[in-house]
Formats: sequence, structure tokens, C-alpha cells
Amino acid sequence: MENTIRMTGKYLWIPITPGVEDSIVSFYTNGVKIQEMCIETGEDKPHFYAWFDASAYLGAIMTIQGNYKEKWFENILVRDEKPVNPGPKRPLIHYAPEFGWLNDPNGLIYDNGVFHIYHQHNPYGVRWENMHWAHTSTGDFLSYTQTEDVLYPDEEGPAFSGTAILDQNNCLGLGADAIAYYYTSAGGRSHWSKEHRFTQKVAVSTDHGKTLKKLEESVVPHINEENRDPKVFYHEESGSYIMVLYISDDTFYFFRSKDLIHWEKMQEIIIPGMWECPDFFSITCEEDGVKKWALWSADGYYCLGDFDGKYFQAEKNKEGDAIARYQLYNIITDGENKVDRNFVRPYAAQIFKGTGERILQLSWITSVKKDRNYAGILSLPGELELSKTTEGYRICINPAKELANLRSESFSEVLDKKEEAFAPCFARLYSGEGQALEIELTFSDARQIKGKGESYIKLTVFETLFSIDLFSREIKVGPHRIPLKEEKEHHLRIYADLDVFELFACKGLTYAVTDNESDSVSGSVEIEYSGIMGNIKIHALRGIRISE
Repeated sequence: MENTIRMTGKYLWIPITPGVEDSIVSFYTNGVKIQEMCIETGEDKPHFYAWFDASAYLGAIMTIQGNYKEKWFENILVRDEKPVNPGPKRPLIHYAPEFGWLNDPNGLIYDNGVFHIYHQHNPYGVRWENMHWAHTSTGDFLSYTQTEDVLYPDEEGPAFSGTAILDQNNCLGLGADAIAYYYTSAGGRSHWSKEHRFTQKVAVSTDHGKTLKKLEESVVPHINEENRDPKVFYHEESGSYIMVLYISDDTFYFFRSKDLIHWEKMQEIIIPGMWECPDFFSITCEEDGVKKWALWSADGYYCLGDFDGKYFQAEKNKEGDAIARYQLYNIITDGENKVDRNFVRPYAAQIFKGTGERILQLSWITSVKKDRNYAGILSLPGELELSKTTEGYRICINPAKELANLRSESFSEVLDKKEEAFAPCFARLYSGEGQALEIELTFSDARQIKGKGESYIKLTVFETLFSIDLFSREIKVGPHRIPLKEEKEHHLRIYADLDVFELFACKGLTYAVTDNESDSVSGSVEIEYSGIMGNIKIHALRGIRISE
């Protein structure tokens, strides 16, 4: 099918009907292909409209080719404003795109007083396809400014994940405040790019990350299969730029460069169970000053070791026969001990560049709800630290300090008010409508002092039950079973939002995400407990603000 339409306005409104058959639709002006989309083109009234910014083609005749039906084309509109797709529900404290599919965070960088957040984005539907880089920015994680997408698919492939780095040494000749963005051009992952293969490319920004311009040449050619997700940083001690690249299966390559363009392979490392979306950074234990380098992968597995600018020497396990692999996330596994992707989880986390001693991290939360005009949200910002434990050094994560500014009003309750510690206590702690919550729970086992009996907490938050048993030292919520360390006092922090709960346990050594089973932030918080001493604080939270 082929039709033409004159661009009398800035935006081309594209009708989308989720669940119908895919169509490959291509857009041309003056015989030149400018965009291709894999989209769901129904014949009935669209469920919602996506949009394409065609302001560069105002007044031109656009040709639209594809395996679509005439009735779908008749629903295309041209307007000077974007369509409004408010949707019935949106998260209150988590960032979600205005419309479309969100996955991996990309190119996180703090520059000129602003946190720039890029992420994988399908602006033409609520499923994985048509990978762009979307952009939003914030100065405080309370107010966000969304812009149009900044990297688009082209004839060489969709724009897959990558990283950002400030070109402080002016290697690219665009000034020391230029930012270089390394990304994977995923050749062969679209009809348009079927003659190409995966390569690593660069885009640059000279306006503090607001707009990106692609450079023509690849900096790392195709290596093997779907090699992707370049992580690039400057290593001060060796005066070199380092790239960590996922190759395939459980294999990563390390490259080195002096000019950000020419890269030399230095190392191949194989770590069973770790794959894609690598991050690599140094982290220091405040307690004793010990510095480690961490290689991080998509599912939250990581390993620690030393790095000299050429080689990463990963630490071995206790037996000394394999690289020691650790896990920060509490994730659900299947019968083969692999991640069960049917459950919501954090994924593909990356840290921000340019934050000095602070190590701030965001991940993609894989939440998909049927009645939303978006799919996927970003985690709350977390701050990483290196903790010295009885088992060795481990990475822990706790909520970024900026999140405390979301608190609007607070409530607290002392646990173990009764004289008889082991008679169950019941309390309704909160009742409200339409506000996300932060819950801080500090508790210990009263049996250590008062003798025998049960020691448990049942905390119900908007109909989701958190069951804590200090006999078995375990937290149960949804499909999760989170072990508690053997400590005198335990700490648990929960953030409750419309789509998900985020949990920080064991002083940040365990992090988990689970579904909000009620799909609501209206209702009550209730507690039942026995054999417990401690306190609980509940903070009602203001919603984040998103503007253009």
C-alpha cells in the first residue's frame, strides 16, 4: 500500500491499535527514506496516537508505504501539536515516558548542574520495537523535563544501549564541554537495516546533552553476533579511555583508547551468569578506605577486583577455581535457576557520570500493565556504597538523599506497646487516597529479652502483604523470599507506588521490586505483630512533576 500526505503541521499523528498484526511502514520525502516503523496498524478507531516530529519537512509531500490497510491510513492526522494520551493511570514517584515503551537507561550523566537521563524508547507503541534514545533531565529527581527523542533508528540499525562521557580532553575537537555518546547501531534488527550488522558508533552534543548528532563512522566494527552496550569512561591513573563491551553469552571485551575514536582490545573476560548492559566503576569502602573495581551486568550480578588501566583482575571464589559473582537483587528464578522473566524486576542498571564521589544508579523496572499507555518505568535513584561484611566486601544500595524531599507528612508508631510482648498487636497506621508512600521499619526480636514465643510482623500496604518472620529470618512478599541477616536490629524501607513496590533491606545489601497487587495507592496500611520491638514511620509523598 502507498499513499501520500502533505505536511501542513509539525506532527504526524500515527494511529496505534495494540494487539493487532504488525506492519512495516516506511516514510519518504523527495524519494528519500526518512523513517521506518514496525507498528500495530488496526482498521478500527485507534486506541491512541503516537507521533512523529516532521517539522523538518513542513510543506513537503510525504509518501507512506507499507503492508497496512486503507482504513488505517485514513486515521492518520497532521497537526501542529502533539496528541494527548493521558491514560487512566500513571506512577506518582517513578518516571515513565509520556507515551510508549521504556527499557534500558542509557548515557546517564551529570553535566552543568543537571542529571541527564536517556533511555531506550519505542515512541510508536507499548512493546519492544523501534529503539530510539529518549531524553529527560532533572536537577533534583523531583521535577523532570522531557524532550523529543534524540537518537533515531536509521538504515544502519535501531539505536541500542550505550553510555555518555564528557570529552574533557577535547579529543573530538568540539570543545572540552562536548559530550560523546557511544551506542550500538543494531544492524539487522529492522527491515531497513537488514544488510547491516551490529557496530559501535558515536553521537555528540555541544549543547549540554539537549540534542545529539551522529558521527558517520563506526568506532568499533562488528565482532560477533550482537556485540553491544558499550560502557566508556576515562581512567585517570593510566590516562586512557576504557570501553567495556558485551560480546555474546557470558563474554565481555575491554578496549583502550587515547582519542575516543581508535580502540585497541586489551582483555576478554568470561563470567558465567553475567550478560549484556555492562557497567564498570570504582567504589571505595568508607569504613577502611579499600578501593575495588566492580563489573556489573544486566540482572544485577557483579564481581569485584582490581583494574590497572589494561586488565581487570576479578576476585576468585572461596575455592579459588572461578570468578566470585555476587547478586544485589532479590530476583525470582525458574526451575533451571535462571531469571524468571514473568515477574517484574530491576534490570540494566547504570550509574551517572560526573557525580564526583557519589555513585548514583538507575535501572529499568520491567513493569507492564495492560491498561497503561506506557510500558516500563525507571527505578528510584539509588546510591551505591561498598560495605565490609563478615563475608567480604559487598555493594549495597540505598535511596538517594534527594527522595526525602518528596515527603509531605509523616506518621509514626512504636511497636511493642503492650506489657505482654507476645500477645498479637493490631493497628491501622494510615488511610489515604492517591498518594505514594515511603515506609521505614526498624525492628528486633523481643524474644531475646522476654523469652519464648512467636516473633513476626504482617504489614499490609494497599492490600499487598509483607510477612516478616524472625524465627526463619525471612521476608515474604508476592513471589519473593528475602533472607534477613542475623542482626540485633533489622531495617526495611519500602516505597509504594501505583505500579510497583521497591524494597531496600539488610542495610541496602538486598534490593527487590515487586508488583503492587492492588494497582492502587488508595486505602490503608495495617500491621499485626508479635514478639517485636521497634518502630515504623510512614511518609506520604508528593508526586514528581514532569513537563516539556
